[in-house]
Amino acid sequence: MSRLTVKSAAVLAFAAVGMGVCTSQGVLAQEVIATSQLPEINSVEGAFSHSATDLQPIAQTPIDLNQFCRDFPLNSRCSQITPPAVTPSPSAPTEVRPTEQTNQTPGGNRSGWAITPEIGTLGIGASVTRSITPNFNARVGINAFGVGADITATDVTYEADLSLSNISTLIDYHPAKNSGFRLTGGLIFQDNSLKGTGRPTNNTITVGGETYTVNVLESVDAELTFANSVAPYLGLGWGNAVQQGRGFGFSFNLGVMFSGSPKIGVTPTFGPDATPDIQNDINNSIEQERRDLESDLDWLKIYPVLSLGISYQF
Repeated sequence: MSRLTVKSAAVLAFAAVGMGVCTSQGVLAQEVIATSQLPEINSVEGAFSHSATDLQPIAQTPIDLNQFCRDFPLNSRCSQITPPAVTPSPSAPTEVRPTEQTNQTPGGNRSGWAITPEIGTLGIGASVTRSITPNFNARVGINAFGVGADITATDVTYEADLSLSNISTLIDYHPAKNSGFRLTGGLIFQDNSLKGTGRPTNNTITVGGETYTVNVLESVDAELTFANSVAPYLGLGWGNAVQQGRGFGFSFNLGVMFSGSPKIGVTPTFGPDATPDIQNDINNSIEQERRDLESDLDWLKIYPVLSLGISYQF
């Protein structure tokens, strides 16, 4: 009986220990995890204490539930806990760099090339302008024109043909780069001429005060040219076709071409009744009139140049 009593007491004690461990497991597990503490391990290798007294200090250890829920937010004990707001750490202010400013104006990305259709005393044509520096531009132009006309005088009908052909190679200097005013110099390769043929209107023609019939003098051919096929040019004008940011612009040129004194050639066509003496008299009279005409037109050696145009920069 005493053995049973002792044995029964031992069993009951063991059961009590087991129930204590079991009932505290739901709570103890959280505290153990939260505090990261484990039961003390016996220093003897392979020996571990299973007594309730060993677990009691752990069960009585207080924990910080807020800290625990921050570390283990999925734990069942944290379902009713609202985590504290996390204040983000202040970040370093972002450096704002100023936008790089450029000197370009609207349309400032133009190519520096421009074309200028123009009309003037050199003919109808166009020039191409290229910017070299802010103050200097190079310009190459081509102008041409041709027209024929019949002019009737007292006793002569003239068939005249005017032909203008000019190639200009010029340098424009703008004293102020933002101004349209310019000074221009260069060379003009010119092949300008005026040709005409005079025929008797009423079967008679007067040369040098003498009247001849068509059987003596059928016609007179004349041609006017200039001495300098390569003529220097000086002038001024307005308009900078390649000014920064400019698309369309106005162009005006006023200058002079040093084309040299005009040269006039006259060739008579004689009829069957023209004797050698008559031909000689007619030639002398024509020569005198030719010289007088060259003298009258000598002012054309400084040929006036005037032109207007509209420029466009690409």
